[in-house]
Amino acid sequence: MDTNDRRPARGQRIPKGEARMLRTLKGNHLYARIADLYAVGWTLRAIGEAFEPPRPRSTIMSWTQKGAHMTSTLPLPDITIPVLATSGPYIPQKNTSPGISDADMTTITHLAPISRKYRASMSNRHPAAISNQDLTDLCTKLYENNVTITELSRAAGVTYRAMAKRIGK
Repeated sequence: MDTNDRRPARGQRIPKGEARMLRTLKGNHLYARIADLYAVGWTLRAIGEAFEPPRPRSTIMSWTQKGAHMTSTLPLPDITIPVLATSGPYIPQKNTSPGISDADMTTITHLAPISRKYRASMSNRHPAAISNQDLTDLCTKLYENNVTITELSRAAGVTYRAMAKRIGK
């Protein structure tokens, strides 16, 4: 069962008729039906709540995995497809990162070790202070051009938090 294109129907309950039918099924027929329900978008929670007493999501997931390659031989009604609250797939709102150019990457890898030695008590003319300011300026410029903090932190060999603090986020 490929769930890459699966969109869950969050906050919905399985129709009462489907719930009654699920409670009458046993074994492989039950597993196959649950796998089919999950594949069309019903959530594990909604499927689990169809039972008396309700079954946990972990149980429903194991039944889904068991039934993924099964088909029921019983004459069952068609599966009710849930109405999705959102339309279409998610479209990212943030611009994609252009990445860090080779020249900027070289500059960052050169400046990062030197700027780690910077301390606030140093003179502004100290090489570590100059490197620190140059690295901050470069990273800020790249961040403003949609390069992510994660990319910048990996390039400099520091944590995400350290880079976010450097560029003021």
